[in-house]
Amino acid sequence: MSEDLQNQIEHLFRADSTNVGDWYCYPSRYFPFERSDFMDIYDFDETRLGIDIIVGGGGLIANTFNPFLDKLASLKKAGGSLIAWGIGESLNVRVDGGVVLPYASTLPDYLKSFDLVGIRDYGTEYRWVPCASCMLPHFDHDYAITQDVVIYEHKRIPLPIDGLPRRSNGGNDIDETIKFLASAETVVTNSYHGAYWATLLQRKVVCIPNMSKLYRFRHLPVICRASEWRNAMRLTVTYPDALEQCRTANRKFYDDVIDLRVAKVKERASS
Repeated sequence: MSEDLQNQIEHLFRADSTNVGDWYCYPSRYFPFERSDFMDIYDFDETRLGIDIIVGGGGLIANTFNPFLDKLASLKKAGGSLIAWGIGESLNVRVDGGVVLPYASTLPDYLKSFDLVGIRDYGTEYRWVPCASCMLPHFDHDYAITQDVVIYEHKRIPLPIDGLPRRSNGGNDIDETIKFLASAETVVTNSYHGAYWATLLQRKVVCIPNMSKLYRFRHLPVICRASEWRNAMRLTVTYPDALEQCRTANRKFYDDVIDLRVAKVKERASS
C-alpha cells in the first residue's frame, strides 16, 4: 500500500487506555495502516476528520455513540471512504439476565452511508467481521491450565461471586489479561472481550449478561444469572475453529478495505 494511502486514513474508536478491550480493539494495531492518526469517539471533532475513515472496533452501536456516528455519516466527504470494522450493538439488559433485547428493527440507518460495513454481532443483515483483536499474537501460544474457574469482570460492574481468582478489564496490560484468561478451564465473565478472548483461547465460558452485546457472539458462551453459574458450567463447550474463523473474516475484510481505498484514490485523481 502506498504512503499516500496510509497517511490519509483516520481511525475513530473508543480510545480508552483504562479498558483493555477498548484499547486493543482497533484494526490498525494489527493491519498496516497509519497508527498515529486516530481519534477517540468522545473527542469527535469534524474539523480533524480525514477523507478516509475507519470506525471501530468496539460496542459503538449504542445510545451514547449513535449521535456521533450519525453526524459522521452526514459529513462523509466526496471521494472519501467510510468504513465500519468490527463494531457492534451495546444496549442495556436486565441485570439478572432474564431478557434478550432484539434489534428494534434493523441496525441504525447511518450505516447505509458507509462504503463497507463489518459488524461483530452475528446474524445481522450486515457482514460478520468480529473484533480485530483476534489477530493478537498471544493466541498463537499454548498456555497451561492451572485453575478450574476464574472470574473476569467489567471494571464498573463487579460480579457477585466470591472465593475465586478474579481480574477486571481495567487497565491496558494485555499480556497479563490473556495469561489470566488462559490459566483457567472455565472463565465466568460479564465482559465482552473476556468472553471473546477466552473463546479464542479455547476455554469454556459462562457469561453473566449486563449488555445486549453479550448475546451477539457467533461462538456463543453459556448465558445465565450469576446465581446459576455452577450449574451452567455443565453446558459449556469450546470452539476449536473460532480463532481461525475470526482471523479469516478480518483478513478478507482488510483486503476489501484496501481494494475500496485504491478505487477511491483513483476516483479522486480522475475528478
